[in-house]
Parts: sequence; structure tokens; C-alpha cells
Amino acid sequence: MYAMRGFVLVTAVCGAMASPCLAESPKTVPLPGVQSLVERHNKAFDAQDLEGVMATYSSSPGAVLLGTGAGEAYLGGEGISAAYAQFFTKFKPNSISFSNQWISTGASGNIAWFAMTTTMKAPIDQETRERAFNMSGTLQKEKGQWRFVSMHFSRLGAE
Repeated sequence: MYAMRGFVLVTAVCGAMASPCLAESPKTVPLPGVQSLVERHNKAFDAQDLEGVMATYSSSPGAVLLGTGAGEAYLGGEGISAAYAQFFTKFKPNSISFSNQWISTGASGNIAWFAMTTTMKAPIDQETRERAFNMSGTLQKEKGQWRFVSMHFSRLGAE
């Protein structure tokens, strides 16, 4: 009888410990305004439309874009604009596709945020390359429209 109770206790404890590992990741429904801003940004980026990219950012002088490494911090419209102008030298216009694997969004009043994993596919040096990376950011409403106040991206498994 004690052996049976021990078996039941061990089984229950193991089940309780394993259940979080077996649970599915929570499903989130992205806020349409936040997701559409990310999509507008990516479309303008692909088109190398600097004005379109900058229209997704806040006009605040404190707006910031962070890259993956040290020194990749671009502040205000001038800094962010210069960063994108440099990015545009790396690929041909209208050659990139984005595929979002996961996105989570939230908002409170005039502030919103997002975090996502996406894969970008682009021809570089006559070869199609695929890179998965994370993007996250904070948004603020300006004149009734969401705009990025901060954006950060980082490649997964960067060399």
C-alpha cells in the first residue's frame, strides 16, 4: 500500500513539473494598429523609401533605433535616417520578403509596445539569404497615429 502511495505521489509530482514544459506557447492577437505600423515600416524599408520609414517614427528628438551591437544606437530623426540610408546600400529595392513567426503586442493609453520574431529573405551577392531576427519597440500616439519611439532589432544566432 505504501508503495502504491509513493508511486502515485511521484507520478503527480513529475506530472506537475512537466506540465509547464508541455504547455503550448500563449497565443496572442496583435493589436491591429501596432501590427500595421510594423508592416508599413517593413514595406517602406523594402522599397528603400526613407520618407516612408521615417513616417513610422515619432518626431520626438528622443526617438531611438538600436541595432545588434555596441555603437548601433541612432538617436533622433537625423541619426535614424542616416542608419537607414546605410542599410539601404546592402540590398536592392523591392527585393525583401518578411515572414512573421510570432508577435505580441500591448497598449495602455497612448503607449503601446510589440515584440516579434520574423524572418527576412533577400538576395545578397547573387544568393538568396534568409535571416531570422527579433524586433521590439515602444510606440506613442501622435495626432491619433501610432509612431515608434524606440525600436530594437537583433539577429538570432548572430556571428
